[in-house]
Amino acid sequence: MRQKMAVFTGRLEIIEYPGVVVREPVLLKPIYVYIGDLERSIIEGLLPVNPPVVLGSFGVARVIEVSGSNTEYTGRVFTVKPFGDHGLLGVEVDGLLANYTSIHPSYLDDVLLDPKPIDSIKPLIKHSTSLAMESLEPVLIEGCGLTGLLTGLALRYRGVEPAYYCEQSSKLVLQYGFTIYKHIGDVVEKWGSIVLTSINQASKNRLATRLDYRRLVVSPLSFTHYIPLKKRGALYTVNIVSDVSSVELSIINKISGDLAKIIRVVEVEDLKNIVGLLPPRSPGFILSLK
Repeated sequence: MRQKMAVFTGRLEIIEYPGVVVREPVLLKPIYVYIGDLERSIIEGLLPVNPPVVLGSFGVARVIEVSGSNTEYTGRVFTVKPFGDHGLLGVEVDGLLANYTSIHPSYLDDVLLDPKPIDSIKPLIKHSTSLAMESLEPVLIEGCGLTGLLTGLALRYRGVEPAYYCEQSSKLVLQYGFTIYKHIGDVVEKWGSIVLTSINQASKNRLATRLDYRRLVVSPLSFTHYIPLKKRGALYTVNIVSDVSSVELSIINKISGDLAKIIRVVEVEDLKNIVGLLPPRSPGFILSLK
């Protein structure tokens, strides 16, 4: 049983071992892996990582073997989320873009009886819905990547129409008819919440220091390591959302249906065939591993 992995070493490489290297308690065989904003940012050098690291933060995988007490996981299919006990999957610890990989059990999410490609994005949908649930009206979303779009859709399905601030490409969000600000001088000053979703630190700094708001809602996927203070005397809270709140299943299903229309599924028989597909264009794609 040979192991192949898509590894970022400073550049993308496909590395092969004659046997399977198991470093964590749960050995997985990935079935579907979503490739999107995180992988693009790493490969293009926009998001610093400590290589080598196996890419792939979101997906669906079958548990092959478990060491320790969680033997009931064996044989089951799970969605896999990026948030766990050892750092961000596919960024700080080895991820899912392999024919076999091992992870800590804290990254396992929901059990699936009938897995489908779109299930690979459901952990991101759940995370974005949690960002929406933490937000106070009116809501300004910083960033027009997939996390930002999904947060906006979750708000819309809850009866709240957000606006966006996007200094970079806004094409993905624009097709859904949201209000988008491109220049800080055009943005309405007062907001209930600003939701930070992009890795553009300058964009986040501008919003955090120039606008009036009651709450900053921060996604760990924005890699926001510091936030400038507002003017003296201002009162506001900062919510960093990594654990998923209890979310409405109907919203998850509606957003999944929306994404199924715009995100393609690519089947590959060998991982070496993905090199020409990376870095992915927005909104990414779902890799089906045979």
